[in-house]
Amino acid sequence: MSEAKSEIGGDLAGPSTSGEQRQQSEPQVVATKDTKAPDQVPKKQRQRLVSEKSSPEPNPLILEHANLESVPQHMEKLLKQYQENRKMPAAEWLNLLIYLLALECGFVEEETYAQKRHLIEPVPSFSSFHALNVRLLSEQPANYVVCFNDTAYSMRLRTLLDHHTSEEASVVSALQSRLMAITLGDQLMVTLSPAPPSQQPGYSISLPIGRYVLNVQAKNKPIYHRFRKLDELSYQLKQHLFQPMRSQQLMQMEQKLQPSLLGLPYELYDEIFRYLNKSQLNVVAKVNRQLQLYTKETERKRQLGSRS
Repeated sequence: MSEAKSEIGGDLAGPSTSGEQRQQSEPQVVATKDTKAPDQVPKKQRQRLVSEKSSPEPNPLILEHANLESVPQHMEKLLKQYQENRKMPAAEWLNLLIYLLALECGFVEEETYAQKRHLIEPVPSFSSFHALNVRLLSEQPANYVVCFNDTAYSMRLRTLLDHHTSEEASVVSALQSRLMAITLGDQLMVTLSPAPPSQQPGYSISLPIGRYVLNVQAKNKPIYHRFRKLDELSYQLKQHLFQPMRSQQLMQMEQKLQPSLLGLPYELYDEIFRYLNKSQLNVVAKVNRQLQLYTKETERKRQLGSRS
């Protein structure tokens, strides 16, 4: 019995041992066949992966997307002209940022416009930003007047439009505006007003200087490292100054601001307003004079229809 057990034990142990050896050897073969060590990766493939990781990101187009590592080209071009004036007050640096945003919104300083007029691309009425124009115009310094003991900055602006714009005196006057920035303590009061003798209203906003421009310039760092919250600054100025002024100027010239409610064909207003009741029409009439005329015409047609 003991001999039989030993034979049986030898039969069980023998195949299991050989099976374990085969199981250990087979995975090794599979592992060496399917996986490769990092050193065995082809050199061309490693170079391609490294080049993809190190490829630089393109510069942002507008100030709203700027950061400490990358800024728009027009910002670099304009600030490069003021490298020797690093000791300028923070309010004056903020004034330069305001001018950069004016360029993005289709405005340009008048003297610069006269010099680069033949190179400026047309800007349609329903748009304002033109990358080529902004980069071209930023190559010239911002021509502004410093007054009131270096506490105020004044600049005359011209609105860019397409080539079909007339150069009559009345049209040119309608496209002119004055940008004024006055330092009041730690605030910069910015006003954009139409050129005289226009009776149209102006627009203004108060900006905290320290919120957007630091008082200290870091050593061996670009100038734009002093700037903060450019996305907020861009939104505030575009919404409260430049876009309202541009829309006002275009409406004064009876140009349609497509795509917008004022740029629709006249026939569509009846189709839209017929779904509104009297109180809703009164709300629409308070938007501007043009919509007020359209709503009055809709009410007149309703009264005539009810009488008939």
